[in-house]
Amino acid sequence: MNKKLTTLLLAMMLALGSFTGCSSQATEEDVEATADTEEAARISMTLSLWLPTSKNTTEEAIELAEAQINRLTQAKFDTAIELKAIPEADYQKTIDGELERIAAALIAEEEEAERKRKELKELKAQGIEVETEPETEEGETEAAEEETIVNELGISVIKYPEVGANQLDIFLVQGYDNYLRYIENEYIQQLDGELSGTSKILKTYIYPTYLSLANVSGTYAIPNNHPVGEYEYLLVNKELVEQYDYNPKDLSTLVKCADFIKDIASQNLEGVTPLLGDVDYKNIVFCGEDPTEFSLISALLSNSSAYNVKALPKSTFTQNAYINTLGMMKELKELGYVGDGKVDEGEKFAVGVVAGDGSVAAQYEDEYYVNIHTKPMMTEEDVYGSMFAVSSYSKSLARSMEIITYLNTNSDIRTILQYGAQGVHWEYDDEDTKETISILSDDYQMDIVNTGNVYMTYPGEGIPMSHWDYAKQQNLDSTSDPFMKFEGFVTDANKAQIEELAALSKQYKDRIDALTYAEWDAEISAIKKELKDNELITSLLDGEENENSIATVYNDWYAENYGG
Repeated sequence: MNKKLTTLLLAMMLALGSFTGCSSQATEEDVEATADTEEAARISMTLSLWLPTSKNTTEEAIELAEAQINRLTQAKFDTAIELKAIPEADYQKTIDGELERIAAALIAEEEEAERKRKELKELKAQGIEVETEPETEEGETEAAEEETIVNELGISVIKYPEVGANQLDIFLVQGYDNYLRYIENEYIQQLDGELSGTSKILKTYIYPTYLSLANVSGTYAIPNNHPVGEYEYLLVNKELVEQYDYNPKDLSTLVKCADFIKDIASQNLEGVTPLLGDVDYKNIVFCGEDPTEFSLISALLSNSSAYNVKALPKSTFTQNAYINTLGMMKELKELGYVGDGKVDEGEKFAVGVVAGDGSVAAQYEDEYYVNIHTKPMMTEEDVYGSMFAVSSYSKSLARSMEIITYLNTNSDIRTILQYGAQGVHWEYDDEDTKETISILSDDYQMDIVNTGNVYMTYPGEGIPMSHWDYAKQQNLDSTSDPFMKFEGFVTDANKAQIEELAALSKQYKDRIDALTYAEWDAEISAIKKELKDNELITSLLDGEENENSIATVYNDWYAENYGG
């Protein structure tokens, strides 16, 4: 598409309204709380919105989306948006570069102003009169008369000002470390006043735990609301439970299903897999350099874990849920009772663990008893991986928060920002129901979590908004990682001991992996005793005697963050 044709199409969209702009899934009260912001002399303003995008997104596509977004924001807030879509691979470097550049430019401006003040003072001391511009009081803003221009269709429209050279308004913060860095460097503004006032409606649209965790001695960014993790469901075959006279209430955990699995396997039933596939115990955090790498010290999580509840490190071989699952899986695999995780059409399984969202339960509930094996767990990435912040170099905090609030509460702007220009990049499958959309072009591609509240737009092509009902329940059922924001167990003082622990852990893991189930059954008690008496493990778990122990590092961090 050539530039002239793009410009003409933009003008036509703005003048003739070539897309539907009143189909919001949210009610009009979503932004009423912000409507009276800057009541007196509300001037036309342009804000910049910086987002990561796919490398396949074109400049023409960005301009078309920007035009449709501006049709909404200009009418509702007298605010224009300059959409700055940066390829994901370059986004972080670009944002950091802009923040550093503006900070340096403002320092240079202040230094130049100070130089001029000194120069003026010296001239006055010499009796030389110098004409100066009248000063305005700090914070004073004059509402300039709005300019108008005539577009290519001959229609007079407001000319919105260009974004200033040292202006950066709304951008996406990615990651906890970046969030803390921006706060420390005063690159982003505190939003608690807005959240208690003109943007308080956000508290009803965003999962509360997200906002709680965004408050780091103040709230400086708004997390983009989205589903947390996934469930693991324990499925137990109803027909087989009834046929072999088991009580389904007695089969509520995987370990409790062991006898049932072995019983079904002994029947040699054609087309029946005793256990669908291998099951790893996921609710465990190993205490070492890598929390996913086996360690003889660990913290066990549960379906009631929360970010502010202690998860005390212990010897792994005192964590019975983990040890029992490990032994059970060793036995069942040795007996050949564990499948490959797949079931051909017409076949079934006695017991299985299947991951997914809430729709998985609905998919299986006719034929299987469905129990939650593990709940979805909110992680640090869920909370801090995608947050909208207002730069300290914004033209207006209040106006920027209006836009952030709009993106979180209104499906019209949200869908355009996510999928591009209606009629060019996407369209409704049915203009009357607006139940689903079709994608028309792939030259505008965004990550749905990076463009605002996901529940305000369509999950994808041909998928209705109602799909999000499962996701909303998923968040309500979720737990949260108690090691969120934790910097790790390794310090300069205990690094040697942690390395020694890693070597010892590998020795035991190799030994355990080599054991048959019969050997495991015979030796597990001795292994537990060995580790109970091990001086290294005892020292690393002793928070009173060893000030550099794993226990001390964790307890100090917990006390600092949660006061316990």
